[in-house]
Amino acid sequence: MVAGGQVKDGVVVLANGVRLPEGQEVTVLAPGASPGIARSHGILNIAPVSLHAALRPLTDEDDLLDKMLEGRS
Repeated sequence: MVAGGQVKDGVVVLANGVRLPEGQEVTVLAPGASPGIARSHGILNIAPVSLHAALRPLTDEDDLLDKMLEGRS
């Protein structure tokens, strides 16, 4: 989830009525804050995660593109 907001009296107040559950862990990225803090983020900043135990070897049954395109010209 990405939500904007601003700091009021030392507390981050989220815009558009966004509310998070009490105790929710969050990370705040502040543009132009202190040196050494990431100023932007993107897909390349996400650490890779291994799914080796969660995935089974792929088969022809896993290729759904032909089924999705059936009847289209």
